[in-house]
Amino acid sequence: MPVLLRSEVKPRPVTLAGLKKTATALLGHAGRKHYELSILLVDDSRMTELNTTYRGINRPTNVLSFPMAEDPSSAAPQLLGDIVISLDTASREALACGKTLEDYLCILLVHGLVHLLGYDHERGEEEAAEMTAREKELLQKLSAAKGLAPLSE
Repeated sequence: MPVLLRSEVKPRPVTLAGLKKTATALLGHAGRKHYELSILLVDDSRMTELNTTYRGINRPTNVLSFPMAEDPSSAAPQLLGDIVISLDTASREALACGKTLEDYLCILLVHGLVHLLGYDHERGEEEAAEMTAREKELLQKLSAAKGLAPLSE
């Protein structure tokens, strides 16, 4: 289950090895051991470009997910998708909620992964509740993320 991780941000405020380990653990906890996942760390400028292009919103956001799996519930090996995280936005939000950047990146990774698994909090209250429950489940399974709350709460 390869996790491809790349950062466009220099210098990096976090170690890529730790983030890759967390993402690999998340895939395992989500039952996606034979999937590939791509993670890209960007700054707010690049995130604004992506958010404008793909969502029509001309401002940065903390995380975007781009699903690629035709059937995310299938056990067949496949590329699950891409998660893009703005380190600028993540840093500000982590500071505002009193979390370390590393802990907050765990929350963003979970949020992005749950989107790749087919959940979307913007499709209504019922789906938002299901997404939040799945995020909580995955965060509880990450030993480093004890006590972290999902983004969709």
